[in-house]
Amino acid sequence: MRGIRLFVLSVIWLGSFFLAFDRVNISLAAPGIMADLGFDGTQMGFILSIYYWGYLFGNFSGGIISDQLRLRGLTTCLILIWCVLTALTGACRTLWQFAVVRLLFGLSEGATANLMHKLQNNWLLPAERGRGYGIFIGFVYLGVALGMPLVGWLIKLWDWRVMFYLSAALTLGLVALMGAIVRDHPHEHPWMPEDEKAEFQAALAKDRVTFDGHADSDSALPFRQRVTILVRTRVFWLMCLASFFGIGVYFTSMSWLPSYLVKERGYTVLNSGIYLTIPYLAAFAGMWSAGGLGDRFGNRSLVGLVTGLFTCPALVGLALSEDVNITILMMSLVLFLNSASLNGIIVLLFDIIPAEVFGTSVGIVGGLCGGLSGVIGPLLLGYLYDLTGSFFWGFVVLGAGATLGALALIPVISYERQIKREKAAKLETVAAMSSLQERKPA
Repeated sequence: MRGIRLFVLSVIWLGSFFLAFDRVNISLAAPGIMADLGFDGTQMGFILSIYYWGYLFGNFSGGIISDQLRLRGLTTCLILIWCVLTALTGACRTLWQFAVVRLLFGLSEGATANLMHKLQNNWLLPAERGRGYGIFIGFVYLGVALGMPLVGWLIKLWDWRVMFYLSAALTLGLVALMGAIVRDHPHEHPWMPEDEKAEFQAALAKDRVTFDGHADSDSALPFRQRVTILVRTRVFWLMCLASFFGIGVYFTSMSWLPSYLVKERGYTVLNSGIYLTIPYLAAFAGMWSAGGLGDRFGNRSLVGLVTGLFTCPALVGLALSEDVNITILMMSLVLFLNSASLNGIIVLLFDIIPAEVFGTSVGIVGGLCGGLSGVIGPLLLGYLYDLTGSFFWGFVVLGAGATLGALALIPVISYERQIKREKAAKLETVAAMSSLQERKPA
């Protein structure tokens, strides 16, 4: 990655930073909200999970429309909308006010996340996908790791309401950058040299998985036909199952880990934000390392399987830990393994799903499956906390889900190898035809 491509991708990655920062600031504000407004664990779990109802519909819809509409303008407008909703969160005083604002906030962020995935895919070469996605999600974790201490400091300096107002103000800079710098495709950008545009298009054409080998890469299929293609791709539904459980660990951790440190470990809100810096940096490392392994050696499904299986014992270790250093270590291990597993699962969509239905597939995986897990996970953990007075059983249930999701990837390993063989055969055929053309007498 270099030049204007790196510049555009950096803006997209900054967008993922604010996707997380504006999403999880309520997690650190949760103890203050519960104390000020008298909410119990189930009610707070409802507030945390209602976001994911909106995220579910927004992400799914964003995936569908990303295969048909222009991306930059819509993404910029959605970011502006979520800025306003972040500020409105600080003005909420009742359970149902929180419910409406966070539902709409999830809707706008969910759609934006999927559009950003599509934008990034448009600007990445095939050999950059694992690392590129790793950086994208890594910036999500940076939004937590760097944002949590800032959020904790703002809450301590003023209160949780002012924190939401200032968070919204910070995000407005992203709106300007997205509108000014990003374009839907490299060939549309006025700052990119023509020779780079041609090289980029040629590289994509060699790697492209397509339902119709003669179709244009930007052609739009009717929704029914896109769904039919995915229904017939059996491994896609196994990936949906793996994503449901893997993203469930991801979303539930982002929602409840700050409150876990405050309510079960007795940390202050400020200390909770500081202590979470290390685990979320570990998550960035997990995304980056798994992406690099997938780009270099392939076998993304195997990476997702192995790291997903080890997530369960790490969660149990976290539930049993008592010492502060062990707690932070186990948190770091959980987030490292979970993020590595998600990289293997999600980036695999880039490699094996036909280009005509890529956005729709991400909408189903991230929106429908991820959104449902985001709704269920935080609410279930809050309920189990009320029921038992501890986070232990909530972590155990998350670990069991991570194991089921990992096991669903076993049949996907052979399918991934099959796609790789087909790509290699395609390249050999193209090379042979080119050689014959060169030998043909004028």
